[in-house]
Amino acid sequence: FQAEDGIRDLVRSRGLGGLAGWSDFKGMTIPNAIAGGVLAVFFVAYGAAYFAGADIFGGLKGHFLSGGLVLAITFFMFSIGMIGGGDSKLVTVFAFWVGVRSLFVFLFYMMFFGALLGLLALFIKKKKPFKEAVEGGWIYRLQQGEGVVPYGIPIALGAAIAFFEAGFLGSDNLRLFLMPN
Repeated sequence: FQAEDGIRDLVRSRGLGGLAGWSDFKGMTIPNAIAGGVLAVFFVAYGAAYFAGADIFGGLKGHFLSGGLVLAITFFMFSIGMIGGGDSKLVTVFAFWVGVRSLFVFLFYMMFFGALLGLLALFIKKKKPFKEAVEGGWIYRLQQGEGVVPYGIPIALGAAIAFFEAGFLGSDNLRLFLMPN
């Protein structure tokens, strides 16, 4: 493994987050393969950084603690119908990525963007501004009276900010990718 492989994997995980948000927007689903891919990419990136001697992630225990805590909470929320299963899995794997040290930042920005999206959803549901919304899509379902929000979007945005805050995509780590030894 080389350090630049770990940085490429960091970027790939963000691409999967964007794909999750897009999938959720279009059809209100986040495929299991995306959440699984995000988790798999973490282990590859962690391994690459570890074997290259780059301390990008910190201890693995903090990642397991963060992911486990969020899994327990979101599983409960899913079981009582507050969130979808795809949302639970996606927020869990990104919590695993950011670990304990950036968990608050991730959750804060995820909730912030979620609140903005929720307000937009209320507006769309009430005003029905889109005359030809794609059948089955998020906007269509809102305008039909459903109370749905593609939470994959705020999850991905919160994760992106947490990645920068954690230093995963900071200048030192990007330099490993752009200027390998």
